[in-house]
Amino acid sequence: MQGIAAVIPVKSFSEAKQRLQTVLSFDERRTLARVMFEDVLNVLIRCDRLAAVTVITNDVEATGLAHSLGATTMADPLTGGLSGAIAAAAQSLRDQGMEGMMVVPSDVPAIDTATVNRLLDAHALPRAVTLVPAARDGGTNAMLCSPPNVIPNCFGHNSFRAHCQLATSSGIEPHILSMPALNYDIDRPLDLLSFLGHSNATKTYAYLKRSGIAARLLESAAFLAAETILSRAVPERVPTRIHKG
Repeated sequence: MQGIAAVIPVKSFSEAKQRLQTVLSFDERRTLARVMFEDVLNVLIRCDRLAAVTVITNDVEATGLAHSLGATTMADPLTGGLSGAIAAAAQSLRDQGMEGMMVVPSDVPAIDTATVNRLLDAHALPRAVTLVPAARDGGTNAMLCSPPNVIPNCFGHNSFRAHCQLATSSGIEPHILSMPALNYDIDRPLDLLSFLGHSNATKTYAYLKRSGIAARLLESAAFLAAETILSRAVPERVPTRIHKG
């Protein structure tokens, strides 16, 4: 057996982060998707405890970045959405003799080597499921499976509970970890603000600061917070009834 391989599913950078279009332009969203992927990929590539890193994508730029850093790539089968792509990767890794699969989204740029090592330390072989829940939306921000296809996957909204149920129904007690570096996948404006709340050395943080996006978002957030506080502090005026007579 060949150990545990990491899998990063990546959609086209041009189509990514649609839920951020209220605060970011098309070019900003595209660049953000790319630098987040670079942060995640760099961390996983540097982890010598992983047997391999595979990127599932049809994006030409993402494929080039993966190859330049030594990751293998797999074309997105475009059937079954994200879950279908991960299921295809799980079967491929099982066929290669991999003991396990670690799925990491491409939009958790705060991930670091210590977090990856803690996940690997907590994961039991040969038959196990380890899960990291998202802080918001009920999603799954990391999943380790041994063997790679030990349970089906259903990544997306409320997937954490579903993954727990799938593990239990397969006779496996899922190992659940709370990991600060994996609390937030960056999908919505509030996720960006949460990420910006802690200075870090990622390419993502540097891009958000350098581009002026951070200042713009923080200024907007401060304005909205002040407006909310003011509206609560000033009581609503009730019209006075005037009596004639």
